[in-house]
Amino acid sequence: MPDQPEDDTLSIQIANQVINVANSRTQDGVDAKEVAQGLRHAAANFSAFAEFHRRDEGAEPDLAMIVEEFTRFLEYYMSRHGGDGTPDGGPRGGLEQLIEQVKSEL
Repeated sequence: MPDQPEDDTLSIQIANQVINVANSRTQDGVDAKEVAQGLRHAAANFSAFAEFHRRDEGAEPDLAMIVEEFTRFLEYYMSRHGGDGTPDGGPRGGLEQLIEQVKSEL
């Protein structure tokens, strides 16, 4: 996996749809930690489902690969949402990133 996920892949498009649902739930007042826990639960559940379908095709489930991939995604997105690791570092939204990119290119 590259350091930065490609924004136009089907998996990223699906992820963005799920994020939209998660954002809607937090806007409805659900605690973000609860939403995140639900997303991890769903990700584990569906990943297990997909892996067992791979097993039907003759492939063995590769839990280490799934965990490693999740860790890389988590580290990448942690760096995007306040890379210094402090709670008041705050998430850097797409617009803020675009502004910084334009400033650096001028």
